[in-house]
Amino acid sequence: MWGAEIHEKVWHGAIAGSALYTALSIHFLLALLALYQRRTFRMGWGEIIRLVFGFSIVPLLVHHYLAARWVYSTYAIARRYDVTLLAYFTVNPFYGGRQILVLIVAWIHGCLGIHYWLRHRPGYRKLTPVLLASAVLLPALALLGVAQGAREVARLAQDPTWKASVIAQGHLADAALGARIWDLELTIYCFYAAAIGLVFFARDVRQTLGRRRGGVSITYPNGAVVRIQKGLSVLDASRSARIPHTSICGGRGRCSTCRVRVLRGFEGLPPPRQYEAAVLAKFRAAPSVRLACQLRPTGDITVLPLLPPNIATADGGRNTAGSSDVERFVAIMFIDIRASTALVEKRLPYDVIFLLNHFFEAVGGAVAAVGGVPNQFLGDGMMAIFGMDCKPRDACRQALAAAGPVFRRLREMNQMLAADLPEPINIGIGIHAGNVILGELGYRERYLLTAIGDTVHVAARLQELTKEYACQAVVSDIVGEMAGVELSGLPTHEIHLRGREAPQTVRMIKEVERVFV
Repeated sequence: MWGAEIHEKVWHGAIAGSALYTALSIHFLLALLALYQRRTFRMGWGEIIRLVFGFSIVPLLVHHYLAARWVYSTYAIARRYDVTLLAYFTVNPFYGGRQILVLIVAWIHGCLGIHYWLRHRPGYRKLTPVLLASAVLLPALALLGVAQGAREVARLAQDPTWKASVIAQGHLADAALGARIWDLELTIYCFYAAAIGLVFFARDVRQTLGRRRGGVSITYPNGAVVRIQKGLSVLDASRSARIPHTSICGGRGRCSTCRVRVLRGFEGLPPPRQYEAAVLAKFRAAPSVRLACQLRPTGDITVLPLLPPNIATADGGRNTAGSSDVERFVAIMFIDIRASTALVEKRLPYDVIFLLNHFFEAVGGAVAAVGGVPNQFLGDGMMAIFGMDCKPRDACRQALAAAGPVFRRLREMNQMLAADLPEPINIGIGIHAGNVILGELGYRERYLLTAIGDTVHVAARLQELTKEYACQAVVSDIVGEMAGVELSGLPTHEIHLRGREAPQTVRMIKEVERVFV
């Protein structure tokens, strides 16, 4: 019984006992605050389980607290494990099952909390096997100990004298004490329900006041416009409209995966708070980049999410999409600025970055709007991938569908920045499709999911051919065939690519917007 003696001295002492109940109270109050602050209950299953399990702990634990700690302290009963085990697993097994349930629920809730806290931290992936083993073994071993103790007590309870003695010492048959415990238990249940009800009432009041203050509109790259109340975040808008939006930390401003670039309305935004600014500073984000979970716009804005919606965490800042490290049929688009040297010469570095960022926002938004992923920004050009999470036919259709919007948004950008440009920016596009390896490339904490293979090199070569043939786009025949789009009316050329014996048939598009609306 030396373990029980140590437990008695530590957790029933003044210091540890005060710390335990203080921590419990603070945790409960913070949980109520988090419930009040949550703007929507659209979340992943992990968050749902953590939320439900967390608020289930108190109702499941109340009886154990009253029947053990409160009774022992109030009536000066000696704390004995045999009394508890007899009460829970022989006299009334219902409470024994309830105690096992609360142990499992509380443990899972705690493990999920630690997981969401650490999963975006460097080195967490390396520790995952050890932490997972500990998360499984510790409660399993604890329950084995309980089972062994329950069996031993059940064996001893076969002696009527011993059983009657333990029941008397633990006041297990005291009807008046049982009624008193139930009255207190019911009172706590009522206060608990009232506290949660008060939080939901406060949420309704806040929502009513928010409607009176008016709302703001958030426009996404696919053209979707979401109207939300002032005070809600961009991530809340995405969740309410069921727009896929990465948020690995659950919207707590820790992981930065929900970050967006504000394309319009940036000037009127409230400045980032201290913790948001600290996260953005880690990767030297541009002023127009904000965390969607922390950005609460006060006016209409247009945003571009900067990470794919199916991204997950790996080691540190490493991001892994669901299709990583596999061979896959995709369509690749290369976009390059023509005469970029003349565009940037005699300009200050800040002006060059300003122009290029606007260019990438325009063409990247067009690509993302049809389901593509702006993947690499190569100085004055960009590579986009279509088909990371869809069939080959849809991948090629998306690539062709993006061509028109790319030139349309570029034209709009040229008009908007006409005063800053000596002449409009022109581009060339190359589109090819085929099998690639989707994998992560990088060093240490800097990884990028990208496409590797001959298809990528061919698409880059086709983009270069737009200069030679004085056209806006060069598309390989395989893209039109896979997409089921008729390209036979376009000029055809057979080109010989380095490393290939058979010629490659391609289509030249003089004016993209005339072919792809």
